[in-house]
Amino acid sequence: MPAGRFLIQGSVLAAGGERELPAEVAHQARDVLRLAPGDTLRLLDGAGGEYPAALVVVERKRVVVRLGARAEGHAEPAARVVLYQGMLKAAKFEWVLQKGTELGVAAFVPLVSERAVAAAEEAGEAKRRRWQSIIAEALEQCGGCWLPELHAPQPLTTALAELPPGAVALIPWEGERATSLRAALATAVGQGGASPQPREVRLFIGPEGGFAAGEIALAVRAGAIPVSLGPRILRSETAAVVAAALTLDALGESGARGLGG
Repeated sequence: MPAGRFLIQGSVLAAGGERELPAEVAHQARDVLRLAPGDTLRLLDGAGGEYPAALVVVERKRVVVRLGARAEGHAEPAARVVLYQGMLKAAKFEWVLQKGTELGVAAFVPLVSERAVAAAEEAGEAKRRRWQSIIAEALEQCGGCWLPELHAPQPLTTALAELPPGAVALIPWEGERATSLRAALATAVGQGGASPQPREVRLFIGPEGGFAAGEIALAVRAGAIPVSLGPRILRSETAAVVAAALTLDALGESGARGLGG
């Protein structure tokens, strides 16, 4: 795990200035990493930038750093992958957020579908804050610099109605046998003309129990493409990670560089 990388949200970072670290980041720097004045950590702005930050004050109640020049981190993938994840039990949904962030998913949308309404109704503000924290920690750990967006839960019907022009929408489904995810992407790229790579791929992953047949029919009418992830039935959380990894890899955007802690 890269040591001393912390996302600073809700404020602007500026080179050359001093700032007090948020309480949780200060605790990590002072009590976990045991950094002292003169040591350096890196602060992320969530928009592609990293700032070296030299500790100038380390006290029980505050830690102050001086920021160096902004450096560009790893480039944002040219093709955005937006993951519409059917609502799951807490631990499984959080695992999808963590692993999706590590892979390079650009945005997460909790999806309300026929078999996932009850779970979505429990997605209150406290849970949203927890989800944001999980995404931030995954970004710090994986070496990424672009903070994925986290949207409010959305009904499948709304998500399908708002598909933007030029986006490729894929819906993994156990009933699809002929078209693989890779084949669907290859076809979409081949039809791209002057812009062979789609600017955005939207992945629709069903909840536990999958999508209902009527939902698949609705998705097809909206322009989504049913795809297969292989001959085996995958759990929803597994399907999400496999689909995201295959998509990013097929588009040449795989972010995996090695193993971390």
